[in-house]
Amino acid sequence: MSRSRRAGTNAIQLFIILAGFVLLAYYLMVSLTSRDLLWFLRGFWDEPTRIVVYQAGQPTEFLPDQAGYDELVAAIKASLAEGFARLSSTGFSEQTLQKAHTQHVTLEAFFAHPVEIHTWFPTGRTTQVLFPITGPHAEPPIVLLGDRGHYRAGAPVLNTNEPILNALEALGFHW
Repeated sequence: MSRSRRAGTNAIQLFIILAGFVLLAYYLMVSLTSRDLLWFLRGFWDEPTRIVVYQAGQPTEFLPDQAGYDELVAAIKASLAEGFARLSSTGFSEQTLQKAHTQHVTLEAFFAHPVEIHTWFPTGRTTQVLFPITGPHAEPPIVLLGDRGHYRAGAPVLNTNEPILNALEALGFHW
């Protein structure tokens, strides 16, 4: 009787070790591809140095200590903290970026240093983010990640951009 009991215990231990190995392999695989050991964390803590909202070619700049800045920062943080549904193949050409600035409602935030966006895919060196609110790339809600005036293709699809939409409406932007 002790032999069968011992065999059952070994099977449970083997299962636990195997499950632990599979979880560790998954964690390491995602960590290596995302280049982020903390890819599983939710939240976004960085504050932009400036935010620009474009509406039909009219830029409105928000700087720290100006009315509306704190509301937009909170909305950006909340939207990014909700995470991402998936990656898209969307990228903006120079012409599309120009249209986003001149013909649509777009929110763009600029950071003084590269920010960390914890997620399961690599986000690269990101010092600016662009949220199309209206226009051909507004649905599903994406965020373009970029650096030094250039945005990368493969924009992540946000789980939600509702906090940004609500903040913009509260500040008097309409579309």
